[in-house]
Amino acid sequence: MNRIAILAAVAAFAAAPAFAQSVRVSTVGKSPEQIRAEVYKAAQSLCALEIVGASFPVDEMRACIASTVRTTIAQAPDLKLARR
Repeated sequence: MNRIAILAAVAAFAAAPAFAQSVRVSTVGKSPEQIRAEVYKAAQSLCALEIVGASFPVDEMRACIASTVRTTIAQAPDLKLARR
């Protein structure tokens, strides 16, 4: 079965819903570590778009990535990506 995890970056600090983005990360034939790494990389890309013009870009980037990765992993419990 072709499973796809959908990464939806919805940062709490986004000014409008139009800024929400999504990226598809293929999970076929990948280990949980590989999927986690791809989710993290996708979160970096999406969050870079979200923090343009931020007052504290480094802090907001860290918070956005952490939140996005956590939310994405929570949305795909069947992939067993949660750290133990």
